[in-house]
Amino acid sequence: MSETNDSSKMLGRTGEVRECLQKDELEFWERQTRCGDEVDLKLARDLPDDTPEFILRLLSDFEKEAAKFCFAGAGGRVLDAGCGNGNLLIHALAEGHFGDSVRTVVGMDFSRNMLSRAACRWEEGGRVVERAKFLQGSVTSLPFHDQSFDWVASSGVLTCLPTVRDAKDALREFNRVLRPGGALVVDFFNRTSHYTLLRKHLFGEAINPPEYVSPSEFREELASAGFQVVGYRGFDFKLCQGYLFMSRWRPLFDPLFVQERLSRFLEYCVIPKSQALNLLGYRIYIKCIKR
Repeated sequence: MSETNDSSKMLGRTGEVRECLQKDELEFWERQTRCGDEVDLKLARDLPDDTPEFILRLLSDFEKEAAKFCFAGAGGRVLDAGCGNGNLLIHALAEGHFGDSVRTVVGMDFSRNMLSRAACRWEEGGRVVERAKFLQGSVTSLPFHDQSFDWVASSGVLTCLPTVRDAKDALREFNRVLRPGGALVVDFFNRTSHYTLLRKHLFGEAINPPEYVSPSEFREELASAGFQVVGYRGFDFKLCQGYLFMSRWRPLFDPLFVQERLSRFLEYCVIPKSQALNLLGYRIYIKCIKR
């Protein structure tokens, strides 16, 4: 009986920690009040105001590529689960990834503040507003009927969830709301990339799921949730991960952004030619279908 009570107490504490983490994350996004096109990118990536223009251009190019991988070929009813301020949706619309076969686009996020910004950007861009809806919700308990979407994309969401259980719940929810044969695109940070291994073994940092998982682990989780992987897109092959422009040592060691230029060359000219090479990236997007 005492073991049962101890287990119950532990589960209770885990639930309290999860709620605190989710509350802190929500409060952060609800406090954001800055506006403007450049600010939208900084908000989406939580970047400081003094971010160099070169880095902003690289990140903007990344988001365009991510939007292409997430939404190119989408049709029917499309869900962006965790859309934030709508960056990927806006890029997908601007680049024409949503064709005539798309009936409805739904942007969902847990932050009303970010949803409001996404809806305003859609309208400001002269979009066909009646084809878009923006509503509040959680990826671990989606506010939609079973099999109500043909395509679901969720970028930068699973990595922010507080526990592995939450990530598994989200994958099951994605499966539930997708029609058979529907597509899912999600991303993760690669626990076996060069940089994460360096952080783990040299600096002793904890590299744990759900923020960090290996490609094989994530494939297993997708299979358990009822998905079949059909493609990958890897990003970030820099020697030193993170935003080095935030360091005062950046002008001394890499004033010309050499590692970013090398990573960009690999991402656009080398990596796309091999699915296997994509799995060496630090951030990996996976496209799969519901079995």
